[in-house]
Amino acid sequence: MQACFPGRACISAPDARHGRDVRARDRQQGGLVRRRVVLSGAFSLAAADRVRAQGRVHRLCVLAPGRFSIDGVRRWTLPELARLGFIEGRNLEVLLRSTDGDAAPLSKLAAELAAARCDAAIAVANPVAHLLRAADPRLRVVMGFAGNDPVADGLAESLARPGGMVTGIVMLGEELDAKRLEFARDLDPAGGPIGFLAGATLTPDRVARIHAEAAANGIGLVLVRAGEPASYPAALGALRAAGVRVIVVGSFPGFAGNAGLLAAQAAEHGLPLLCDWRHMAEAGCVVSYGASNAELRRRNAVQVARVLRGEPPGTIPMERPERFEFILNLRAARALGLAVPNAILARADEVIE
Repeated sequence: MQACFPGRACISAPDARHGRDVRARDRQQGGLVRRRVVLSGAFSLAAADRVRAQGRVHRLCVLAPGRFSIDGVRRWTLPELARLGFIEGRNLEVLLRSTDGDAAPLSKLAAELAAARCDAAIAVANPVAHLLRAADPRLRVVMGFAGNDPVADGLAESLARPGGMVTGIVMLGEELDAKRLEFARDLDPAGGPIGFLAGATLTPDRVARIHAEAAANGIGLVLVRAGEPASYPAALGALRAAGVRVIVVGSFPGFAGNAGLLAAQAAEHGLPLLCDWRHMAEAGCVVSYGASNAELRRRNAVQVARVLRGEPPGTIPMERPERFEFILNLRAARALGLAVPNAILARADEVIE
């Protein structure tokens, strides 16, 4: 089963083929929305409860380890929910909570949202979903997005029929990590170690699989963690000191929300970055390879609407992206003195000159 938006990327249900390198030309994704995130709701929770008592007002909660995801919900998910009949300020109240890449406060924020008696919650990343489920096992959770396999992670029985209280979008994180490692080796054919910048919420089992993937392909890997922007200089310095010449940036909302800063600091070390979202290539990463953020957010809205209408999350199939876009920032590569192989140029869906 496949859902498409006219002129844009398609999202497939679990039984569709996936992982293809194809052209995706979503012009609406654009750059990161640069604005301060304002916690939704003009009223206190107590006041909002009184409004809910007078008429059916659904409460949607969102928790993310990065403001980038909150911006995405504001920019694409909420407008799509409004089109589907759930309008913020009318019959929908939205509570948004995030950090700027720091994982430590997430548990407290999850407890805060659970206490707010949400009708549904969008959880960005598997660890966040687990925190919300621990805070309230009855909470209906929509992943936006799951980077790890939710079945192996204990969040679902299967992608086609999750069977519990969690549904959502699955990002195929491990497959994308492997693809970016392949591109990184193409950019550094001399065979030096490849750097991997891991986000604060990357789970130990995922770390182990990244190392295993690199080893299976004869790639020496140096993995360093970072969280909030203050941790970037030390992490990049450690990778440079280890002899790394190319860095794969792990999928993490904290990195996506500070893409320009991260790319600028990496450039100071002479290090090209391979990232996931289109806007990160536009902000200075040499390569981005990933799905369309806009389309995933809109599909997330469809799932949320189904939950708010009363469908159990366990009966709503988890979806995964089928199409990916490969953006090459040739201007950033030239500024770093990086010679881009013809094989990379040929595979790019779009080149930023």
